Amino acid sequence: MSGHVLLIGDDGPARNALRDRLQHALFNVTPSAQLMTTDPDQYDCILDTRSHVERNTSIAYETLPILALCDPKQDLSTILGNTAEDALRTPFQDRELIARIRAMIRRRHASRELKLREGTNRALGFNESPDVFAHKKTCFVVTRTGALPRALAQVDTTTLPFMFRAKSREDFQSLLSERNIDAVLFDFDLSTTDQAPNILLDLRAHPNTRYAAILCMYAADRLDKAYEALELGADDVFVDTATSAEIQHRITLQWTAKDTNAALRQSNQIGLYAAVTDTLTGLFNRRYAMTHIQHLCKVAQTKNGSVTALMIDIDHFKAVNDTFGHFAGDQVLIAVADTLKSAVRASDLVARMGGEEFVILLPDIKERDAKRLADRLCQLVRKMQLDAITGSVTISIGVSRYDPTSLMTYVNPDILKQA
Repeated sequence: MSGHVLLIGDDGPARNALRDRLQHALFNVTPSAQLMTTDPDQYDCILDTRSHVERNTSIAYETLPILALCDPKQDLSTILGNTAEDALRTPFQDRELIARIRAMIRRRHASRELKLREGTNRALGFNESPDVFAHKKTCFVVTRTGALPRALAQVDTTTLPFMFRAKSREDFQSLLSERNIDAVLFDFDLSTTDQAPNILLDLRAHPNTRYAAILCMYAADRLDKAYEALELGADDVFVDTATSAEIQHRITLQWTAKDTNAALRQSNQIGLYAAVTDTLTGLFNRRYAMTHIQHLCKVAQTKNGSVTALMIDIDHFKAVNDTFGHFAGDQVLIAVADTLKSAVRASDLVARMGGEEFVILLPDIKERDAKRLADRLCQLVRKMQLDAITGSVTISIGVSRYDPTSLMTYVNPDILKQA
């Protein structure tokens, strides 16, 4: 199923027909004459078909997005942001209705998932402070002439978190090759409407607009193309006769959705980072090192290269913990990790295998250079000055090498066990 829709409206042929059309689009539909006050989380969104008067006399859900169906002459700005997240005038095309419902459900799922992840990340200490001093964002407006359309010129952006910047099609194409775009609004007039499908497909495929908020403005008599734009990648569509309040709401809504999706992607990166990183030292962990060594050995086999592993143990580390405490032991681990990391090449990998054990993986290094590096690391660690303990820290290093071209190499590429 595409989602669970609560369909609100008087029981009758019109509501039943709408229910059937939504079910044909694989939605799970629950018809109701009024908002249901029990268990709202079972629904993904609300489709409200009641009149404007009835809608204003009811209490809308705070947790569910609402798509309101309105009369042809209804001022949508009186509804958007008040009693509904989105609105659609009748008569409408089924494909536009379905596209808007699906987009609304996606926004809700993304917002709900982000809240869950923020709670988890906060508990794990990964939550970052918001950017209090964020700069005002730019929504590029692309028109045939490069001038700001009248409908957008009437929007007062002084108090909004974004501003408009008009560009011609050619200027925007040049800009697109240079930087990431956060939001873009295409003005498709009568002469350019037929070009919309190719433009939208190109924008969604381009790396600099793949995650952008994309909106389209059409002439009022070409709104029949709206469903096509929504299906091809546009986040929202409105007509050039829309009020400034409606335009402001739609752009702000899509920008919020864009920021939510960006935060989800960042959360994924945080999760991936946490999965392969040792939290104490900031080095890669055993999981990553074991995978990386297999990759390096395969590359060495293919390209007749080599891989050298330095297995490193901190000497008498248990005595450090017993004598000076575990906090001091942690300071020793951090200092050793920083020293090792500062002494290797960018292509080398330093990882903490667990406890007081570390490994350095050195692709394509001469055997004598690897031994020199091991001696140098021992000297650097011995010279460390730490306030947490008295005396010096020493390490022991075992060297193992995998070289497919050498007759002396080990047959087994699991060189970590040989170091």
